[in-house]
Amino acid sequence: MKIFVAGATGAIGRPLVEQLLKKGYDVVVLTRSPEKAQTLAAQGVEVVVANVFELALLTMPFTAFSQK
Repeated sequence: MKIFVAGATGAIGRPLVEQLLKKGYDVVVLTRSPEKAQTLAAQGVEVVVANVFELALLTMPFTAFSQK
């Protein structure tokens, strides 16, 4: 199962992603900062970079996620 996590580089999101990975889920994360997500990407997480204040950019990850 694929799980989408917004805020994956934050205080709650990062431990959540680690637990999901341990349980064998495929994880897609939304982040504003690709630099902060490098560690997650190295663990096999799919990283989507977008800003929640830019609506056009924000809809792209959800569209791509729902088609998989």
